[in-house]
Amino acid sequence: MVKPGQIVEIPSSSPIFEDDHSTFSSKLDELNVNLQKKNYGLFDGFLVGEHQGTHHFKLGQRKGINVGGKKAPLYVIGINEETNQLFVGQGEDHPGLWIRVISFNKNQIDHLNSIEEGNPVNLKSEAVEEDFTGKFYHHNETVIVELEKPMPISVYNHPIEIITDIQTISSINLI
Repeated sequence: MVKPGQIVEIPSSSPIFEDDHSTFSSKLDELNVNLQKKNYGLFDGFLVGEHQGTHHFKLGQRKGINVGGKKAPLYVIGINEETNQLFVGQGEDHPGLWIRVISFNKNQIDHLNSIEEGNPVNLKSEAVEEDFTGKFYHHNETVIVELEKPMPISVYNHPIEIITDIQTISSINLI
């Protein structure tokens, strides 16, 4: 039997979305700060409803949330299966719907040694019509792509092709 869970709306003005304007000692430190996923909690927003299981939802989803009376549609910006909570944000420009940096294991990349730090790459995903560009970095077992402009979180759990100017180097899944 599925236990009903909480739907928590996180306002776009929440301090959790404030940019860290720290001075970083290296590019890697800056990328690692921007990589950190938001860990939303009940006290970051306010309770707006209940759901019948987090497995019914995906990041970026708009339909099926079943909470009305808002000025703009609600979108799923976070899912916590452990606490059975669904986190939503109002409007398609909500900061929780966008990511600036992605990472994955270097074993997912073909021809890793042929790509230099800071080289531009293109990213394509079936989840979005638009292609994105970014800069490629790698450190130990991790590959990081810093995006030129934010990418929607709906790309999670969808394949992303990473392409250099001469070849497709990988198709990865973000999780």
